[in-house]
Amino acid sequence: MRSINTALTLKDLPPPPEGKTGWPWTEEIEPLPSQMVDGSEFPKISIVTPSYNYGRFIEETIRSVLLQGYPNLEYIIIDGGSTDNTIEIIQKYEEYLSYSVSELDEGQTDAINKGYQHCTGNLFVWLNADDAYINSTCLKQVSELYKQGHQLIVGECLNVDSSNNPIQISQKFNGYSIPQKFEDYLKFWSFVPLPQPAVFIDKQLTDRAFPLDKTLRGTMDYQLFLRVLSQSPRSIWVKQTWVKFKYHGDNKTMSSDAVTYAELYRVAILEAQKNYNIWRQFLFQISCNDFLAISPYISDTTTLTLNTILRTVILRPTLISWLLFWKMFIKALISHEAYQIIKKMAKHS
Repeated sequence: MRSINTALTLKDLPPPPEGKTGWPWTEEIEPLPSQMVDGSEFPKISIVTPSYNYGRFIEETIRSVLLQGYPNLEYIIIDGGSTDNTIEIIQKYEEYLSYSVSELDEGQTDAINKGYQHCTGNLFVWLNADDAYINSTCLKQVSELYKQGHQLIVGECLNVDSSNNPIQISQKFNGYSIPQKFEDYLKFWSFVPLPQPAVFIDKQLTDRAFPLDKTLRGTMDYQLFLRVLSQSPRSIWVKQTWVKFKYHGDNKTMSSDAVTYAELYRVAILEAQKNYNIWRQFLFQISCNDFLAISPYISDTTTLTLNTILRTVILRPTLISWLLFWKMFIKALISHEAYQIIKKMAKHS
């Protein structure tokens, strides 16, 4: 690992591309001093950026990290052998990086695992190559919260499209989440996903969570957070937007529900086996299978008929204990359109 100056300013970095203004192109703050107010060192923050063919986004990501002006930063970029201009951009900023490599890998999770092997900090986070810190004070705030004893520090994300226009993804996830208990997060059918790029974790906890399963395509953060939450960390939720989270159609998070649920199920069962006794594992498996039986009707209402829902509950009678089942039943009974009308009327009454 290279020992480098990380309290950078605009004059230290290459000039921004033509036409780019504002943060993190032409705006900055004064770099932080070498020591905190109490005279101690700033905690070292290790940031890993996995990358593959995101040349249209990664320069903003890199600059948003480097222009934090943070004096104890460890920034690592693991590229999967990009064929666009990504490598050219990484090389442009290489002297400011603690470590970087571009080589074939087995996917995003493999890249994150590789990057983690080079992390030596007090805190860990990964920031994808299409995301960026939205302001220049994020790492300063995180360091102060860590010094107060917090081990899981959760900020908020602003979800944007490829043109940086704010968008709402769903009622379930819109860039923020209160830290939850392990038991609640394990229930993938009702948990609220933590905003991954805005979650900083004490490395003592992540040391017991890595490596992640490199076969996971889009739920590696779910596995990481389950493993961290199982250690009952001291957590805090900061109601401030720290990260711009881009949705542009190529994200792993844009996978189909069926693929995502299958991965969530696999991760949840594995982590339940590590933390639950045999009886609790058995009950949890029933709940998982109940949800998977009814999940196809959530996103595809065209298959939801009274016959299909009755056939499903006959095969899995435990579904009668689920509020979700009764919602599906009512939809099948009166039609999806009528259900939505009634729901809107109830909401405004």
